Formats: sequence, structure tokens, C-alpha cells
Amino acid sequence: MFRRIKNRDKRTDSILMAHLQKPSVPEIPIDHDLTVKLGNAQHQGKRDYQEDSFGFSDTDDEFVMQKGMLAVLADGMGGLSNGKAVSGRVVSDMLEWFNQRSEECRDGNDIKDRVLIINKNICSIFCDDGTVKSGSTIVTAFIKHRKLHWLCIGDSRIYLKRGGRIYQINEDHDFLNQLLGEAIRDGESVASAFEDPQKDRLVSCIGKSDLNCFDYSKKGFSIQANDKIMLCSDGVYNALTAEELNVLLESEPMRAAENIKNEVVGKSFPGQDNLTVIVIAIDDKGEEQ
Repeated sequence: MFRRIKNRDKRTDSILMAHLQKPSVPEIPIDHDLTVKLGNAQHQGKRDYQEDSFGFSDTDDEFVMQKGMLAVLADGMGGLSNGKAVSGRVVSDMLEWFNQRSEECRDGNDIKDRVLIINKNICSIFCDDGTVKSGSTIVTAFIKHRKLHWLCIGDSRIYLKRGGRIYQINEDHDFLNQLLGEAIRDGESVASAFEDPQKDRLVSCIGKSDLNCFDYSKKGFSIQANDKIMLCSDGVYNALTAEELNVLLESEPMRAAENIKNEVVGKSFPGQDNLTVIVIAIDDKGEEQ
């Protein structure tokens, strides 16, 4: 298990290229009658460094129609050193693979296979003696035609807003979930799980050599007009309730992302974590939001 502590090693250099962070992109056709619009926002919170990284694949219309679109968000674990370097490497390697590969990415299995390769590379660079010295979460959303495929490792999240309600799609890989499962199986009170001082420890992350705990969509599920998909680091959902997120996501993607950031920052929580949010809106072609 690995404690989430944000405290970047001074030797850390960010390798996240500036072009990965796109503040705004136009409406992009994803299928013959569906489009996507993107929004994103990021803030350092009250931490000394920004450890989160994020990015989008090529948004050229022809590219997206043929190969789909990939959004990636990674939250570096600064307490294990080199948090920003690892999260930046995870994002850039994922996007380089997706943008340059000769064959098309088919589904969540392809995403999983690539993440396992990236994890192996991260371990060889940052954790060469087999111990977890550096780490990062990862959450991805791969949209192709009318399907959403996703993958998550760690405690970054992906949500779906549909029909006026919001749903968390992925499972958090933290000790709390393990404690809750044990309590339910053993017929014990779940209250003690929330009081456990280790509840926020991660049980899976990029940088773990024996990575065998990940959550992903094997076949994907159908998206439809008016859906909104949100990826975020824990600095967002630890500050805002699901009900607050649901309301804030009513706006168009760029405004929604900015509003979420501003709402978190405005709460002025002591020790506010880094926060990053990506919003993807699905719409009918030609329909205005």
C-alpha cells in the first residue's frame, strides 16, 4: 500500500509537453451523427507543486473519425518522489502510442496492454531495484464511434452524467474499499473502515512492479447525445460532492471545467490537493448546447 503524499523531490523535472494541455478545442465529429466537445481545468491547490498531468490525443477531424479520441489524466504520487515526472511520462507515452500506432486501438484491452508496458518502463526508470519509489494514478477515456472504453489504476475517477444523474464508473483502488469489502463479507460494521487511519492508502498504482489490480472496460458501453464524461484527480472529488458535480456539469464543457475548479478553490480547504478535471460532452451534430 502506498500513502498519497504530495511533496515533490527537488530533482524532479516535468516532461509533460505544453501541447498536451489544450485549453479549448472546437466541436469534433466522433461518428456520423455525434460530436464531442472538450473542456479542462487545473489548479495547484495549496500544495507546493503541481503533480497532475493530463492530455488529449490528436483532435483532427479525420484522425478522430478513423481512430477515435483518447483523454488521459495522471496524478503523480509526490510522496514517493518524482511525482510530476512519472505522471507526465504516463500521459505523454500513452498519447504518443495512440497517435502514432499504425493499427487502430480497438477497445479497453488494447489500452490495458499498453498501460502494462508503460508501467514496466516506469518501473525500470524510476524503481529499478524493485521497490516502489515513484508512482502515479491513471484514468483514461477512449471514445470511438458510439463506444466509451476506459481504464483506471489508483484513485483518479471517471464519471458519467446522463439523464440528470451522475455515476462514478470506476472503482477506487484504495485501502478503504478493501476494508469495506471485508466488513461486509464478515458481517461487521462498516463505520470502522471510514475511521481507519490507512483508509486513503493506494493498493495499486503505476510504478508497482507486480501491477495486477486495474479497472477497465473490456467491451465498452454505448454513449449517447447529451452524455457528459468527466475525468478528475482526487483533489476534485474530495472537495465536491456528487450532487455539486452534477450541477456544475450542466454547463458547456470548458465552462463546466472552470466552474468546478473555481468551486474547489473557493472552498479554501486547508491543504487542498492538486486538482485536474477533463469534461467531454457528447452531442448530436449541429445541435447547440
